[in-house]
Amino acid sequence: MAIQRLVLDTIMDDDYDLIAIHCSLASYRLAFGLNKYVDLRLFRKKQDIKFEYDTHSASFPLFQYHDHFQYNTYSLLGNKFRTKIESETAAVQGLFAAEEEDNYVTKYLIPELKNVDYFLKIEAETSQFSSKSLTSKLLTIPQIITAYVVDYTQLKSKNNLIFE
Repeated sequence: MAIQRLVLDTIMDDDYDLIAIHCSLASYRLAFGLNKYVDLRLFRKKQDIKFEYDTHSASFPLFQYHDHFQYNTYSLLGNKFRTKIESETAAVQGLFAAEEEDNYVTKYLIPELKNVDYFLKIEAETSQFSSKSLTSKLLTIPQIITAYVVDYTQLKSKNNLIFE
């Protein structure tokens, strides 16, 4: 009896473009700037991207826009989450008591790129999309310091960019 083998070629990896954005604006202000200058319609999702760590949880803002005419999905993701850590020592009161300093911890969506403030993930179903032209449009926004295309296949934590 002959042995039959099935080959599964149809399983493909996610294919998207990833643009890193350096900007000191809050996420909602950056989304407004992208809507205004790049002609997107980003809106805040009800659920942020959440990760659980040992002592606390981090939530990263997520804005999305589905372009039904061009078959593209744009996702604006925050890369940094900063939270205050509660002190475990009891506060000593008195005139000469040591002042407690606020301790903060910062978590990153993509730890390899700690300098990046935001990521713009573009999932395009057609080959007509050009990330170079979008990057040049992003650089015209006055509040954006710099923007560039990132090769997501080289990232160790690229699975953090898979959501839905």
